[in-house]
Amino acid sequence: MYFSNNLKYLRKKRGNTQEEMANVLGIKRSTYADYENGKTDPTIAFLMKTSEYFGHTPNELLTTDLGIPLFHRQNKEMPNLYADGLRVVTITVNGNKKENIEFVPVQAIAGYAASFNNQAFIEELPRFQLPGLPEGTYRAFEIQGDSMPPIHEGFIVIGQYVERWQDLKNGIRCVLILKNEGVVFKRVVNEVGQNRRLVLVSDNPEFLPYTVPIAEVLEAWEMKAFIGFPDEPKAFNEVVFEKLQSIEEKLAGLITEKN
Repeated sequence: MYFSNNLKYLRKKRGNTQEEMANVLGIKRSTYADYENGKTDPTIAFLMKTSEYFGHTPNELLTTDLGIPLFHRQNKEMPNLYADGLRVVTITVNGNKKENIEFVPVQAIAGYAASFNNQAFIEELPRFQLPGLPEGTYRAFEIQGDSMPPIHEGFIVIGQYVERWQDLKNGIRCVLILKNEGVVFKRVVNEVGQNRRLVLVSDNPEFLPYTVPIAEVLEAWEMKAFIGFPDEPKAFNEVVFEKLQSIEEKLAGLITEKN
C-alpha cells in the first residue's frame, strides 16, 4: 500500500503523467498504472529504478507514507490526514499530454465514490478540455438535489482538486468525496485546526449544517465554474455532453483567432 501511494504522490509532485513515467522506467503505461493502483507488487528491478529516479531509498518507498510531511510523521498526535486521499488524484491526459476534465454524470456518482482512485474507472468517464483554466487538476460533477442554489439539480460543477486540507478555506463551495456519504456538494467551514472536522453548509436554509471528521474526506474539489441547462432534463443525457463539447470547441476557436 505504501509503495503504490508513494508512486502516485511522487509522480504528481514532479508533474509527470503516467505515460511519461512509464517511458522513463521502460515499461508499458498499463503496467505502470497497475503499480500505482496496487494491483501488482514491485519487482526488485522496478523498485531500484523508482528509488534512483525519485531519490528515495527502497525502504522509504515500501514502508513510509511520503505524502505526509516529516513533522507530521514524527508527531503521533496528528491524524493521518493525507493517507485518506487528499494528496493524490487519478487523472487522464489527451494526446498532447494535457490533463483532461473528467465528467462524472449522475448515474456514475455512486460508482465514483467507490472507485475514485481506480484508473480503469476514471478512464471510462466522459472527458473534455476547457482552455484558459489556471494550472491545476479539474473534474466535473453533475449535481443532485437543490441544496445549493443557484446551482440546481442537473447543473454541472467544475471543481479544482484540493491537495491539502489546509487549503480548504472557509466559505468555499466544494464537491467532497466522503467515505460514508459518497459525493456531496456544500460550502465548507474548516475547523480542522481545532476540532479536526469540516462543517458542511447548504445555501438552501431548509437544509441544516452538519459536520464530518477530516479523516472521512477522500477527495475535495473546489468549485471554479458551473454549467447550467435550466431547460434540459435534470438527468444526464447525450445532449448535455454534446453541449460541453460544443463549449470546448468554441473556446478553442476563440483562442486560435486571438493567436
